[in-house]
Amino acid sequence: MGSRPRGALSLLLLLLARPNLLATGCPAPCSCAGTLVDCGRRGLTWASLPSAFPPDTTELVLTGNNLTALPPGLLDALPALREAHLGANPWRCDCRLLPLRAWLAGRPERALYRDLRCVAPPALRGRLVSYVAEDELRGACAPGLLCWGALVAQLALLVLGLLHALLLALLLSRLRKLRARARARAFRELSLTAPLMTEPAGADAY
Repeated sequence: MGSRPRGALSLLLLLLARPNLLATGCPAPCSCAGTLVDCGRRGLTWASLPSAFPPDTTELVLTGNNLTALPPGLLDALPALREAHLGANPWRCDCRLLPLRAWLAGRPERALYRDLRCVAPPALRGRLVSYVAEDELRGACAPGLLCWGALVAQLALLVLGLLHALLLALLLSRLRKLRARARARAFRELSLTAPLMTEPAGADAY
């Protein structure tokens, strides 16, 4: 009986865990060797890029793809990451590149990222990504795109919150049913043993 609620709680924690923490295998179409993940020259785009990498990744190769930006939080979710090879990609220096720009700003070693240059828009073509100001990146996006991106992010958070609430409600309902069954079983066992406990008293009366 005691193990069932603990098992249900473990299941809930597993479901609520961030997806990228669960992605411990080597993502397709990359190849992995220890903590090195090589996704270089696979023709990857924003849409085809793996959504997560193993959390113990120390070196990530994304060289020679068709990446114009990286999804927010992709590199921040790799606490052990020491090197990210990002060259030979057509980086588009607009508001979508803000997460990568912020990540590069926090890297102590700059030599690995000296070849990261903007391919578009025309006003920023040829600029080093690390030296493009955040205001310039934001200014390269239409206001409508920024608003639409914020709206999508808010809706995604809302849907995720509702899903978590539903999972929690289902878990609580399951726990209540388990407790009710346990009480009913205990009551039945008590009802069956009660006559046996009173029988010796009846025998003395004879």
